[in-house]
Amino acid sequence: MSQPIIPRDNKLWFRLEAHLLDVLQLALEMMRKKEQSFPTLEDSISRILEKYIRKANEELRQEDRHVDNLPVFQSQNQPDHNLAEGDSAEKKKPDFLWQWYDRSEEVDYNRYKQYAIECKRLGKPLSQFCKAYIAEGVCRFINLEHSYSKYSPSGAMIGYIQSMEVKDILVEVNEEACNNNIPAIELGAKGWKKKGVSRLKHKFDRDEVAPTAFTLRHFWLDLQ
Repeated sequence: MSQPIIPRDNKLWFRLEAHLLDVLQLALEMMRKKEQSFPTLEDSISRILEKYIRKANEELRQEDRHVDNLPVFQSQNQPDHNLAEGDSAEKKKPDFLWQWYDRSEEVDYNRYKQYAIECKRLGKPLSQFCKAYIAEGVCRFINLEHSYSKYSPSGAMIGYIQSMEVKDILVEVNEEACNNNIPAIELGAKGWKKKGVSRLKHKFDRDEVAPTAFTLRHFWLDLQ
């Protein structure tokens, strides 16, 4: 069985991902600025975000910082033709799924890789939301059952902060990460952005899903 790899042309991959991250960043900023209020439910917020992802991509197209294929809202993982039909991961649905083209692959159906984006609420009740952020978010990039971002070296999560100080949320989330033997999430160099978008990330190994070395990007949007 062939083993899909990270593109040999690393500059190509990092440029593709950088464009996608620019689109997500701008879309979140636009949504926060232009929407007067937000629904409570996670899926309803993400549906609004989908509109701004389109708008952000069109705006960045003028600077050649767009992506040719937008992430699809709540699409199932696409078939993995290295596995038999009926694999459980094919029934799982990330909040957004972005397919990118890896020209380094020799087999055509291995060239299309999936980059998952999972969205979760953050704030009170801590015991519910922080556990869900890890167990129903981060862990889905690690476990074989979900296999989010399989064959991709990275993925992304979006946290919708609905209450509490963000510093306190990070402490609680990282305690839950520790309980699951997952490295702590680290705040980015630009720090916290009140009523804005804060960037965080962490790296870890995932034994069941290729590639093993994995980076997860985090966008936390303050909706308070």
